[in-house]
Amino acid sequence: MRRLHGFRIVVIVATTTFGLVGCSLTRTRDKNTVKTAEELAASLLMDEDLEGEWKLNPGPDGASLPASGVITDAVIGMLPRVEVCEKTNQTARDALDKLQWQAFRQLDKTVDNPIKPPADRAGHMEFVQQWAVSGEPDELESMFDDIAPGFLDCLGEVPAGEEGPATITEVDIDPVGDQRVAVLAQIEEAGGGGMWNVYSTLVRSHSVLMSVTMVDITLGDLDAELGVSDLDAVLSAALSKF
Repeated sequence: MRRLHGFRIVVIVATTTFGLVGCSLTRTRDKNTVKTAEELAASLLMDEDLEGEWKLNPGPDGASLPASGVITDAVIGMLPRVEVCEKTNQTARDALDKLQWQAFRQLDKTVDNPIKPPADRAGHMEFVQQWAVSGEPDELESMFDDIAPGFLDCLGEVPAGEEGPATITEVDIDPVGDQRVAVLAQIEEAGGGGMWNVYSTLVRSHSVLMSVTMVDITLGDLDAELGVSDLDAVLSAALSKF
């Protein structure tokens, strides 16, 4: 199971795809206020915001991320990156290149049968990653509109690459925020024996653009424990804090 500078890799060719499932535009002046990185980070999910036993992942050993959650130049290279599939259009690629997240947090869930790399070949690994950026609502709306169609280009079957083959499908989530996209990527672990169930979302709510990735990795003959209802609960909790 691969890692990226201490964080588990969840944003790869097959796992960064979003499926557009609709939008409903509303505007409220107070919520339209552009927030600073510090204000965004102060509103990130905490362990007590989610049901179950969750704990903060501080990041790579010896190079911990700021407890505040603010993304600085010193830590940007430690974070997972959004990579797109070969079919993603250039407009979406350009928009993603320009997107600079301001706040990040990862929460790991305690499970009864955890995966303990490298020897453990049965169990679960579950976690949530959250990114956020703030800007003028019209600008974020335009960015969302550029990115979402590009990820739709990647839906369907994805051939094996660094990891095994994958299937990416649209996910029907609750109508949160003003614009939202969500997909489930089910990726076979290279060499077999494991499945990565990765829910990827992008949501705009007024002056905040947020991405939440929810992951349940299973090894052995096990079913995923996290599903769409869990994703809805995470998104609802996250947006209630902005």
